[in-house]
Formats: sequence, structure tokens, C-alpha cells
Amino acid sequence: MTQPKLVSIDFSAKQESPLSPILNTVCKRAEEQLNALVQSLFNNIDDALFEMADRSHSDKDQTVYFDSMRVIRLRREAIGSQFIAKFKHGFGQAFQPARPDENEEEFEEFLDDISLVDNDDLEVSVAVTTIVSKVTGLFPLPIMRLTRRFDHLSDTVGISEAANPLGPRLLSQSFVASIECLDVDMKMKLIILKLFERFVMERLGPIFDEANTLLANAGVLPDLERKFRQTRNRRETRDFEPVTTTGDHAPPSGYEFNTIQTLLASVRGSTHTTAIEGGSVISTERLLSALSAAQSNAVERPIDIEAVPRLLDLRQIVGIRSSDAGGGDETNMGQADEDVVNFVGMLFDYILNDRNLAIPMKALIARLQIPIVRLAIVDKTFFQRTSHPARRLLNELSSAGIGWSNAAELKRDAMYNKLESIVLQILNGFADDARLFEALAAELRAFVKIDQKRRTLVERRVRESEQGKAIAAAAKETVERLISRKTTGMSIPPVVRRFIIDTFARILVYTHVNHGEASDEWQSMVQVLDDLLWCLHPMTKAADVNKRNALVARLSGQLSFGMKSINVTRTVHDEQLECLETQLRQITENDRVCLEDDKRQDDTCPTSFEELDEIELTEPIDSFANMETVAVEPEYLKPIEGLEEGSWVEMKQDGAWLRCKLSTIVQPGDHYVFVNRRGMKVAEKTRTGLAVELKRKSLRVLDESFVFDRALRAVIGKLRKIQGIEPLSGTTP
Repeated sequence: MTQPKLVSIDFSAKQESPLSPILNTVCKRAEEQLNALVQSLFNNIDDALFEMADRSHSDKDQTVYFDSMRVIRLRREAIGSQFIAKFKHGFGQAFQPARPDENEEEFEEFLDDISLVDNDDLEVSVAVTTIVSKVTGLFPLPIMRLTRRFDHLSDTVGISEAANPLGPRLLSQSFVASIECLDVDMKMKLIILKLFERFVMERLGPIFDEANTLLANAGVLPDLERKFRQTRNRRETRDFEPVTTTGDHAPPSGYEFNTIQTLLASVRGSTHTTAIEGGSVISTERLLSALSAAQSNAVERPIDIEAVPRLLDLRQIVGIRSSDAGGGDETNMGQADEDVVNFVGMLFDYILNDRNLAIPMKALIARLQIPIVRLAIVDKTFFQRTSHPARRLLNELSSAGIGWSNAAELKRDAMYNKLESIVLQILNGFADDARLFEALAAELRAFVKIDQKRRTLVERRVRESEQGKAIAAAAKETVERLISRKTTGMSIPPVVRRFIIDTFARILVYTHVNHGEASDEWQSMVQVLDDLLWCLHPMTKAADVNKRNALVARLSGQLSFGMKSINVTRTVHDEQLECLETQLRQITENDRVCLEDDKRQDDTCPTSFEELDEIELTEPIDSFANMETVAVEPEYLKPIEGLEEGSWVEMKQDGAWLRCKLSTIVQPGDHYVFVNRRGMKVAEKTRTGLAVELKRKSLRVLDESFVFDRALRAVIGKLRKIQGIEPLSGTTP
């Protein structure tokens, strides 16, 4: 009888079980793509550091950048190899059941020695969290599909997004662990992490897509894409059901000129729009000539960007110019020409009174009244076509300048110079060809794109910094409450008190930031705190004294692990552990003496220590601490709840109105962070604080819809109201 083969399973050795063929294919293909991205990363790191050194203003900084370049060049191959090795190891381990001691080993392997000394070093952990959030936001569906397929293939363990071996969290942690071999300062590591985010993590899309395709073609949940599309289509159908629109939610407006003339009939005779009896009618050709002369004259007058411009009286201008040019008595315009002049005047009257436009923007747009009238006279589709080049240019001009607050800040503003240049080009070059507007609109879009890219970089740094601070502050608050709750009324030795406040609190903050309050790592560290505090209590039973004595050795190992995770120096590590162990031994000896004497008196068993002072790990935020408490009605809270990132508002600061954009709503904490048009942080408010400002009329939410379309809807709505016609949905009478 053949003896069965017995296979010995050694759980003490790290043996990776072979992956299934399809998983092995996915892993190998991802390895090739990741390796290419990492090599590109190091090439870009070299270029970036060289550029930083070239821009540095001191020899010291320049030396730091060049020294870092040298170190990174020497270690790039090792870092790349280690990163790929950690990725492959993590990929294999993801589909294996975890051994009892696996979690701590893997945790140390990935995150050991990430420095979290002081707030600057906390940024490393926050940077990883930010990268994960950014990549998850960039590729939500591919990551979700890939996680679902990996989980489907795993028979022994569940695979979540956090445990996805190709997911952003494990890849980021692998890279962080890989660059620990670099002998550079923390600032340089943060720079490397930012470049890693840009040149690796933000380019993971094709890797996710190919992995999903390989798995789907192999029969792993092949209908997943179709199910996601059906869900998305149902959501989009629900989201885009026809609704009654008002204000900025109204669709773009377009009206035929004969409709406009019909509406204008109701105001003829009630305004100065009627032809003066007795005068002859000026021809369209002569009208255009008079307007052309007025347009040329407008170029010579400087643009006053500090005062709201006046609406031009084109009838008076035409009368004067026509008389000067021909010496005739043509004082009236034909009905169609007059309707164009009057209607465009109404549009510009609305625009110049629109509080959503800054005064400098109104000053620029006002100069375009004559060119727009000339254009509308020869091209009546201007009112009807929402895609008309002149309309698009007007809209894009106002959008580009929405962040302007006052004239003082525009002296060296490249965007203002560009918009002024475009206006002057129209005044100098427009005759009757709308292609000039089209060319200038394309030129403006290209300029805005470059400007937006520059501002986005600045704004992203602000957003990430605020999110990092919020995450850290929330973690510190949680730790503060936890320690205060567990130590209230306790008498704790000074040595232990200092350790809890100075060191163990940082370990808890680190764990909370990296893993969250629901994680096993957090619960494990909370248990360590409970065990430490339990050991400080005087024991009245010999069994408890023996239990404490046995617990001290395990506590030392757990505390040592925690101190390593925040990169405590070897000297401090050894000194603090020795002091803690000595203190606990002394408490144990006191208890044993008391038990042997079969009595326990406070004077013979000195186990009373000073109570732990209330700890404070978070700094107060002045802008919130000093805010007056005011009851806020729901009517003021509702508009704030409707604010989205990217919304522009006007708020009063130091008596002056400041325009700023909602850059991010930081969670936790519900803090609204605002930046100016250059992307720099200018204000931070809570939701309630914003509602208070709205109630005090110190906050205005700006309407960002296209200015010309907004004006057209408003004027048409007003004319319909005068005629007693119900305003169209979406118009603003």
C-alpha cells in the first residue's frame, strides 16, 4: 500500500502560496507598468530638484537640493527594487489567510520608521492619507470593480479597498517604506512623496483598466461594467429629470429678433426710444459709420477700473456723429436698428448693475457696448445663437474675472492685462466680422487654462494642508478625550504621566491618523493604555500582583513597537522603557510588602501619586473660538448647505468686500476654507459661522452663470411682465 505523502506546513516561515494563473498574469503586468512609472518618477525627481536648486536664493538650499539629487541617484535602483518587491509580496499575501502574528509583522514591514515627531513629521502620514483620497477620487469605478473582482477570487479572506493589493493605500505604504533608506531630511521626503503622487499614483488609471480587462476576459465577474453602467444611467436619469429652473440653474437663452421686437413694442413711447418726429431716418450704413467713429474714439479714453461706468447714450452719440460726418439732419434710426440699440442698451444696463460682477470687470465689458451693437445690427442671430462667438467671449470674460475684488489688486495681475488687451483689440480691430470674437475667445481660453493650472497647484497645496491639519486635529481631540476619560481621578507617578502625555499620546495620534478609530490597530493601542493604567492600581490580591508582573514584559514589547512607529530615538526609547519598568517594579514591590504584612496602610504603602493633569493636545482655532454665538434660522443655513467646492462668494473683511472661492470643505470639523483668485487661503469658517455672516449681510453667494445669458433672461422676463405675459421658466424679471 502506497504511503500518503505528508506535507509539513511551517507557519513560522513566510512561504507564499502560488497565485492562480489569472492573478499571476495581473500581478506580472502590473509589475511591468509600475516599474516603468517608478523609473519615470526618478527621472522627474532629478529634473524637479535641479529646477529647485536653480531657483533657490541661498547656497545652503542649493547644496541641500544637489546633495539630495546625489543620494537619490545612488539609491534609486534599490528603492525601485524594494518598492516592486513589496508590491509583489503584498499581492501574494493579500490572497492568503493571515497568521496570528501576521498583522504586526506586516504593519512593521510597511510602516516602521515613518517619522511622526512633531507636526511637520505628521505630514508624512497625512500625505499618504491624502494620496489615497486623491487617487480614489480620480479612479473610483475602476478601483471599485477591481476590488470586487479580487474579493470574488479570494476564498479565504475578504478583500476591501484598503486591502486591495493594487489599491492606492498599499502602493503608497510600500513606497513610503521603500524611501526610508534615503539619508535626506523630512522636507525632501515630502517633496518626493508629492512627486510620487503626481508621476505614479495619478497615472494608475491604465493599470486599473488593464487589470479589470484581464480579469473580465478570464470570466471574473464579466458583467460588472454593464451593471455599473446601468446603475449610473439610472442615477443620471433621476438627476436630470426636467425641472423648473431659475437663476444660475436656467438653461442658456436664445431668442429670435422678431420675438424681441414684439416685446419691445410695449415700451415704445414710454421711454426715449421713439423716433423724433420731423427728422429723417438715418440709414443702417450711416449708423454703422457713426458707431465706428465712436468706437475708435473709445480707444483713446483710459479705462477707469475703480468706478462703475455709465451706460452709453447711443442715440445721442449717433446723432452727434451723424451730424458731424454729413452735416445732415438725420436724427432717427430705422425701427429695426433702433430696437437693436435699445435692447442691447437694456442688456448692458443689467450687466453694469449686476452685483455679481466686480467693478473692474464692468469697466472692461462696458467698453464693448458699441462693438456689440454694431455686431447685432448686421447679425441678428447674435440674440438667438447661444454659441455665437461674441456671446461666448462676453461670458468667458466675466467668468475669468469673477475673483477680482478691487482695482488695487489688479496692478500686476496677468489676467487683467490679458482681458484688457482683448477688449482693446476688439475696439481697434472689429468692423463687422464676428471671427475676431471667435479668435479672441480661443486665445482667452488658452490663457485661462494656463492660469488655472498655476492656481490649481497653489490651491491644491492649501487644500491638502488644511485636510492634513483637520485629520491631525481630529485625531488629537480623540486622543485627548480618551486619555482624559480613562485617567480622570487616577493617581499616576510623574514618570508615567510624562510618558503618556509626551509619547504614548503621539503613538495614539499616529495610529488614529493611519488606521482610523474602527481599526484593529487602534483598538490594540487603546488596550495597551488600559493595561498600563491597570498596572498602576494598588493590588490587594497576590494573584493580581503576579498578573501585573507577567503583563509588564508584554507591555514593554508593545510600547517599544509603538515608539518605533513614531521614530523615537534609540536613546529616548531605552530611557523611557527603563523608567517605566522601574516604576512598575517599585509598585509591585510595595504591593508585595503590604500583602506580606497582611495589612495596607497609606503611610506604609506609599502608592499614591499626583493626579494626572488634564491634557491638551490640540491648539484652539482663533477664528472659531472668538466667534459670537448667534441663533441661526434654517433659511440662512440652507444656502450654505448648497455651497459646493469651487463656489465663489463675497464676504466682508475689515470693512471691505473680498471675493473668494470655496476651495474645500474639510472633514472632520465641517470647516469651509476659502482662497482668493491666486489660490491663497484667505478665510476659514464653520457652516454655522457662514450662516451667521449671511444673516448679518456680510456674505453674498455669487451667481456664476454666464453674464450675457443671465442678462438676456432678465430683460426678456421684464418685458414679458410689462406685457402681462407669464415669465418663462428660468427668467429673472
